[in-house]
Amino acid sequence: MTVKINIHEINNKINEVEDYLKNNEGKNISLRKIYRDLGFKRRKTIWLIHKSDKIKNVNPLDVGSNKNFLHVYTYYE
Repeated sequence: MTVKINIHEINNKINEVEDYLKNNEGKNISLRKIYRDLGFKRRKTIWLIHKSDKIKNVNPLDVGSNKNFLHVYTYYE
């Protein structure tokens, strides 16, 4: 039994996280808020964020934190 997977089909899918952040353009949204609103698992959401070229990580000082890294993202073009 052979299973055929079309990789191009997977890569051409719409990135739901990118669309969500595009609808909330200009907002800094945390990872937890994104995956709760979309109903995805945390790991899948992180994978989709890293796969996109239009989503960037926000500087923690922009949201009032003095940490080195936060899972807060925004959409840019």
